[in-house]
Amino acid sequence: MERTKKITIQDVAKYANISVGTIDRVIHNRGKVSAEKKKKIEDAIQKLNFNPNLLARTLALGNRFLICTLLPSSPHSGHYWSIPKRGIDRAGTMYNDFGIVTDSYFYNLFDEFSFIEQTNKILELKPNGVILAPLFLQESLVFIKKLEERGIPYIFIDSDIPDQKSLSYIGPDVKQSAYIAARLLNSIVHEKDTVLILNMVKGIENAAALKRMESGFREYYQKNGFEEKEIKILTINSTDEKIVFRELTKFYIRNQGIRGVFVTNSKAYQVSDFHLIHELDIRVVGYDLVEENIRHLKLGGIDYIISQSPFQQGIKAFQTLFELFIYKHEPHKVQHVPLDIIIRENVDFYVDFY
Repeated sequence: MERTKKITIQDVAKYANISVGTIDRVIHNRGKVSAEKKKKIEDAIQKLNFNPNLLARTLALGNRFLICTLLPSSPHSGHYWSIPKRGIDRAGTMYNDFGIVTDSYFYNLFDEFSFIEQTNKILELKPNGVILAPLFLQESLVFIKKLEERGIPYIFIDSDIPDQKSLSYIGPDVKQSAYIAARLLNSIVHEKDTVLILNMVKGIENAAALKRMESGFREYYQKNGFEEKEIKILTINSTDEKIVFRELTKFYIRNQGIRGVFVTNSKAYQVSDFHLIHELDIRVVGYDLVEENIRHLKLGGIDYIISQSPFQQGIKAFQTLFELFIYKHEPHKVQHVPLDIIIRENVDFYVDFY
């Protein structure tokens, strides 16, 4: 599906076959431009629906804005964290005429020190705004305190830390998403079956959203008359396939009654792969339209994927800072993104859409 392209002054120049400098003189009403060229430029502006007023305002102020982003690193293009980064990059292209520059930094999800190292680099740059995925709780709290001391606005993306002074949180309602996961899982396993919440993260105390996820997941059963539902929790301190398979093997030997698994990150495909290899009839619900999850959804190893709109998260985060810089618009404190339920029968539509 083709998306609407942000029209730039370069597009106007190409359409009118006139230099950017000449178009700039017309927009700012300075210097001599022939009536013929002026008419061609005005026609191009109208035809392309170009908005020179906001651009002129920004350029007249002479403002330049630096946005720094801090996200987990993506080992390949199909990885979850490559998707919000693509959204941020898309928005950066849309607004590249307005003096806004992005500088991207990445940290290892299993290495707090890499997070700290990157935050120090960002602070040295004194950016105008920061987009942050705060997956290390304590380290994030230290970082945002320093941002606040310097008067730098920051946006949380994907995961929230409640009761902080963030400009906005843009992402899913994680508690509600886990409630939905429980409902989906309950629809495909017997109500008396034991189910598993599987976390793959370094230390549950450092995963800002996991406790809210568990609360939302349990809440579904509590509200629907399944107070005695047996729910197991397994936290694996890695996403390395060998380690995940080893830990799942040990866990399933000790817990042979598991019939459904809720995977709290984008790695549901690893669990599906383990089940398929060992011919285990265990149902799976997970997050996010990454390539391998899509493949395992089609294979039948994953029953449901909950999409958290990571591409739109990236776009919205950038737009929120843009509107603050240019319009002085204060956003809503929380901006939840839609949660889409993906099954085998509709997955191709979502793949084409995103």
